[in-house]
Amino acid sequence: IPDLTKLIVGNPNHTDGKFFTGLWGNATSDIDVRTLVHGYNLVQWDGDYGMFRTNKSVVSGEVVSDDAEGNRTYLLALYDDLYYSDGTRITAWDYAFSVLFMIAPQIAELGGQPAVNEHFVGYDEYVSGEALTLRGVRVLSDNLIEFTIRHESLPYFFEFYRLGYYPYPIHVIAPGCRVYDDGDGIYIGNEDPTVAGPIFTVELLQQTVMDPDTGYLTHPRVCSGPYILVEYDGELARFEINPWFKGDENGDVPTIPEIEYRLAVNETMIDELQENDFLLLNKVTRQDTILSGMQLVGRGYHNMTNYPRIGLSFITFVPDIPALQEKNVRKAMAYCLDRDEILPEYVGNFGAAGDGLFGLGQWMYQLAMHTLAYDPALEEDATPEEIREAEEILAALEEINLDSLEHYDLDIEEAIRLLEENGWVLNEQGEPYTRGIDEVRCKRLGGVLTPLDFRMAYPRTNIMLDAFEEYFLPNLLEAGIRITLVPFEMRDLYRIYNDRALNDSIEIFYLGDDFNIEFDPTLFFIRGDGEEPEQDNLAWVHARMYDMAYEMCHTEPNDLVSFMQKWVAFQEVYSDLLPQLPVYMNIYFDFYTQYLLDYEITNYVTWGQAIVHAQLGIPPEEEEEEDEFEEDEFDDDDIFFDDE
Repeated sequence: IPDLTKLIVGNPNHTDGKFFTGLWGNATSDIDVRTLVHGYNLVQWDGDYGMFRTNKSVVSGEVVSDDAEGNRTYLLALYDDLYYSDGTRITAWDYAFSVLFMIAPQIAELGGQPAVNEHFVGYDEYVSGEALTLRGVRVLSDNLIEFTIRHESLPYFFEFYRLGYYPYPIHVIAPGCRVYDDGDGIYIGNEDPTVAGPIFTVELLQQTVMDPDTGYLTHPRVCSGPYILVEYDGELARFEINPWFKGDENGDVPTIPEIEYRLAVNETMIDELQENDFLLLNKVTRQDTILSGMQLVGRGYHNMTNYPRIGLSFITFVPDIPALQEKNVRKAMAYCLDRDEILPEYVGNFGAAGDGLFGLGQWMYQLAMHTLAYDPALEEDATPEEIREAEEILAALEEINLDSLEHYDLDIEEAIRLLEENGWVLNEQGEPYTRGIDEVRCKRLGGVLTPLDFRMAYPRTNIMLDAFEEYFLPNLLEAGIRITLVPFEMRDLYRIYNDRALNDSIEIFYLGDDFNIEFDPTLFFIRGDGEEPEQDNLAWVHARMYDMAYEMCHTEPNDLVSFMQKWVAFQEVYSDLLPQLPVYMNIYFDFYTQYLLDYEITNYVTWGQAIVHAQLGIPPEEEEEEDEFEEDEFDDDDIFFDDE
């Protein structure tokens, strides 16, 4: 029996130490830590179809109203029993500080990306410095906060998600500062008005947020979530119960006294689970590790749960690289990627080739594939009109599918045809390209001989390196394209992806993204600057994808059919223009000791949320099932799904 006072959690992805917002990076393991230490979000995801509502453990009531111009105001009343882990009360002022911090220009100076909340009334004037207050957010009392959305930003399908703020402690992050509302919106000022000059500066945040040993970015020790971060050394994170956490909507509070979270290596993690060096393995992806885990479960002392990943692994192209501007070049690369061989190498039967910007676990994908049934949730006394409307929605959803998406099977000859069609017929000396002799195809762009020769960054620890070297790079070379793989630590990879000034020699990135429940693809694309770009270049592609994503998200929240139709149209254009090259989507597996009870990860977005409802203890006696499986029943062709 393991120590039942400490849960040791392993994940095959490194923590990056960005445990305070996603403004400095959004690594999967960091997101999991945030769900442990930050709580009391104003909104809550309400199950299928991406719907959001206010969090009933935080918001005691709400009033939504529209003014004469069509601006929409949300007045939220907060409970008065919310506290940080140091006993400081959480009020509406804390949420107001969160809004202001997220859009603060100082964030960019500290290497982050400030949030773009242009939907708030007065946002443009505030961030430009034209106005001293953010008019779209008002604090009316300690328990009342008001948000006003510009009518130009309405409708929005994920409407309440825009209010999705956690409280952050200003007394820790910006000591000496406070949030004010003098009747015309919120702003940050000095707590002591007699102090000359603003205290909320880059220099202050460099110390309180960015310090590698004590800063709130990496060590958010005063927090609002179910657990407190008590130790983090860059590899191992340790947490203890936050005694001030009042519980979630169901009143549930954590019972596991201590959690330890660290990297789990695929080659050894199952053996370590068997030896109780880990008690929970989260987001296991590699086929060989999954099969080993299944064998262990078959011995009867461990459990497993699987669930489709919401995200996707993909190759993305830097938009301003001349040789990548043409659709035919990107399509040629797609035809050289042998996903039929790459997938078995890594995820095996537990994944599928990606054809769009979606993942197996996304509710939109599941609706389009008809693996998620639409439930109109009609009352027993529903009117004939309500019944007819529900039937029309069901019929419309039945017509939705992904049959029109382009699928790129390995076809090197088609890749060559596309390249030659676009004039990539010269070698590196400017002479006619000879297949089998010359390596790289070239073309004169703007009078400059430009080769199809690229450098692709990838995560250093990713096992996909071997698969790319066998099933991608040789095919590219046969077609006349050379890609050199360049390894980076994950934290550095995301830094140069977000800021090319740090390394401008990389033209292509291999990345993964676990999408938000609120799926807004505009975040993946660069908005047009008003000029009309030339058709078929990446600036034009990004502008078009951005516009389609914007139109999709700006659908009425209750109009599921229109949203889905726009989502499919977006995916069809995406699969043709290929601003990114989808590689695979997959299923996650969690393996855990039998002493971890009530761990229901399929009901939550992350293990950090699920663990609040779980406990460590002795499992109840259960009768043996007649069809108990033996370990030799598992083979490479089996995929196990939960009944849920």
